[in-house]
Amino acid sequence: MRRQSGFLSRGWVPDGVWRVLVTLWMVGAVLAPGALGEGGEVSLEGEVAGGSGSFPTRILPLLTQAGCNAGACHGAATGQGGFALSLLGYDPEADHARITREWGGRRLDFDRPDESLLLRKASRRMPHEGGRRWAVDSEAYREVREWVASGAPYGPRDLRVVALEVEPEEAWLSGPGAGIDLRVTAHLSDGSRMEVTDRALHDSNDEAVAAVTRGGKVRATGSGLTGIMVRYGGQVAAARVGVRFEEPDGAALRRAAFASGHPVDGHLARTWERLGLAPAGLSDDATFLRRVHLDLIGRSPTEGEVRSFLGERGGAQRREAVIDRLLASEAWVDFWTMKLADLLQVGGRRGDASAAQAYHGWLREGVREGWGWDRMAGALIEAEGVLSEVGPANLFTLAADPRDLAEAVGRVFLGTQIACARCHAHPADRWTQDDYHAFAAYFARVEVSGGVVRERVRGEVDHPKTGRPVMPRPLGALGVDGGKTDPTDPTHGDPSRRGALAAWMTAPGNPFFARTLVNRVWRELFGRGLVEPVDDLRPTNPATHPGLLEELAREFESGGYDLRGLVRRLATSRAYQLESGGVDGDGVGSGLFTRALRKALPAAVRVDAVVQVTGVPEVYAGYAEGTRAVQLIDARVPSYALDVLGRCGRDGPCETGGGGTGGGGGLAQALHLLNGELINARVGVAAAAMRDGTMSAGEWVEGLYLRALTRYPREDERRRWTTWLEAAEDPGEAAEDLIWAMLNGREFGENR
Repeated sequence: MRRQSGFLSRGWVPDGVWRVLVTLWMVGAVLAPGALGEGGEVSLEGEVAGGSGSFPTRILPLLTQAGCNAGACHGAATGQGGFALSLLGYDPEADHARITREWGGRRLDFDRPDESLLLRKASRRMPHEGGRRWAVDSEAYREVREWVASGAPYGPRDLRVVALEVEPEEAWLSGPGAGIDLRVTAHLSDGSRMEVTDRALHDSNDEAVAAVTRGGKVRATGSGLTGIMVRYGGQVAAARVGVRFEEPDGAALRRAAFASGHPVDGHLARTWERLGLAPAGLSDDATFLRRVHLDLIGRSPTEGEVRSFLGERGGAQRREAVIDRLLASEAWVDFWTMKLADLLQVGGRRGDASAAQAYHGWLREGVREGWGWDRMAGALIEAEGVLSEVGPANLFTLAADPRDLAEAVGRVFLGTQIACARCHAHPADRWTQDDYHAFAAYFARVEVSGGVVRERVRGEVDHPKTGRPVMPRPLGALGVDGGKTDPTDPTHGDPSRRGALAAWMTAPGNPFFARTLVNRVWRELFGRGLVEPVDDLRPTNPATHPGLLEELAREFESGGYDLRGLVRRLATSRAYQLESGGVDGDGVGSGLFTRALRKALPAAVRVDAVVQVTGVPEVYAGYAEGTRAVQLIDARVPSYALDVLGRCGRDGPCETGGGGTGGGGGLAQALHLLNGELINARVGVAAAAMRDGTMSAGEWVEGLYLRALTRYPREDERRRWTTWLEAAEDPGEAAEDLIWAMLNGREFGENR
């Protein structure tokens, strides 16, 4: 005979019966309150009204708030101390089973709830490496205790949190020390709502701007913009919080001088006024001319173009005329084809030269002809055929596994990082394993073999939890029309899985597609995205200027997804044309765009700039002399200069500094610029006019400044270098030194 304890009522039971009961318990057939469900299925639902006592909507979020299922605790892949929970509660059913059934249910004591291992550890009434998570007199402890006492029911299987609402969505605080209380409401699948402010998990994206307590009390710690992330029941939301700067002298006058009718300027100005910021002044003509050439066509203007523009009179119309001329040029086509080729990893590790040529040629045709981004994206998603003949089919050489393809498509076209959801729910976004594998299912039937992309008749993605095939489903929706139609139903208009995906992706109102490219193009011109990183658009990573991003996305969509039109819209704003000189209090570090950000020249642009100033071409194997670096088809063309300066290797994403960079920068780059052939092998030719005496020192200095820096030398610069060259024993050698110094200077290496 043996005495029972814990999960069985007290009393004496014969040894044989005891063994049978324990065996049944361990396989999950005997449960304290709740019996076998219909068909022998385990049921722990119990009576739950309005979510009260529901494990996924009431109890599990308390464990998340306490940090129990964080990655550093029991949410780790192997758990802690023999107890594993799903990361941030992404798998409520598994978590409930582990708490109530694992190890014979030893973690709970239904007769004496306070003696439950779960509560004794959390309140640290017994040793716990995680420390005390709940005080015995806390509301969280009380609710979990009541849940245990009621038999630890799971609750209705179909009850879950479907959305989270934070109020206010946006708050503007007067300065450091000011605060505001957030209110968080959970929307449940049965249509009910539940106020969960004190139960939700709150985090600040930037505690140097604002911090938040467990109860949603936000207090400003500095100045700037940040987001307060809120998580509850597997859903996430965010509030945008701005904290006012100490307004600099003359800020109101500078804001008034900045005013324009351009929508970009209007959105930025409203944010600056709320934060007590003021914009820098408008850039001078020389700065604008160099900036817009480098940003739009990847090269500086010629000496003749500089002289002509700086000699003209006029205002904004002159600048708009330059923008329009550049957008109509073949140089614009070359440069923006390169940008798209970097994004799509043209000629990456899985392609060959002929396939890369077809891919690049197709992209270039689309840029030149002005195909809408929706047309290009749709063609890429649906492409099939011989890789060396059908350029867009090369998208599928990015990866062989449909899951990897889904991650790439999500990043490139939807600005979404879904990789975390392959194994667990995304810790900072709404994506679950269900979302991830349903999205990956769109690519399950793609086959790349023998240099051909084809669609198989069969092919599925199995869910790792169930082992069963998953039906395709778009991210964040059941279909193009919000779930009324199955996006893979042949009656929907396209029986192809990828066809359905392309239709959803490019449909008007898609919450990701237009915003993603707008944000990328904004970053190309302004040096920083409205959302950073640019491939991480999510509710908990709000844009610095969300209204601006939404308006630009709507314009882009209604304008036929026109890349040229988008670039023109941004480049003609006063905000794009601000000077880069800083003023204290401008808050530039927060990405608020009160002045132009100085951008290092990309590798291809810098090499081309050196060639342009010196007049000595760079020769690339297999290409005609005079080919610019921005015109190269893929990253496998040998060039030590491009590699050391950090060209995109196209083996992975380049925009976030990942494995796709060419490994440039740092000491190797500095040494190459100082001592390598890129500059040193060319300065002699560039100094020939001074060596031959065919040009006066003053004329030569002026021409060098115009070619290299797109400006006339200041009087002190002109006088210093003219005097120095005229006094030199060897004017040619002195000229070489001046060219070398200028091409290694910060002003030359930056787009200001």
